[in-house]
Amino acid sequence: MIKPISDIERHLDCCDDDAIRFDGLDDAVVGTDQDGYLVYEYEIMTRLFIEQGMTEEEAVEWIDYNVIGTNAGEGFTVLFL
Repeated sequence: MIKPISDIERHLDCCDDDAIRFDGLDDAVVGTDQDGYLVYEYEIMTRLFIEQGMTEEEAVEWIDYNVIGTNAGEGFTVLFL
């Protein structure tokens, strides 16, 4: 049986070798940008951290500091809707 390719596998096939992939946030990847970096959707990241037991305030603080603050924002894109 042929196993279908997941969305994250499809995005990883298209991304640059220098793209940053955050542990536990694969479900928040919505594509790749013009530089070949993974694009993460902010609201989905927030929801994922809340599902792991954080409050919304804790999730936002974690994302702002530990995700967006990583590598001075280089190597990935965060989409705010």
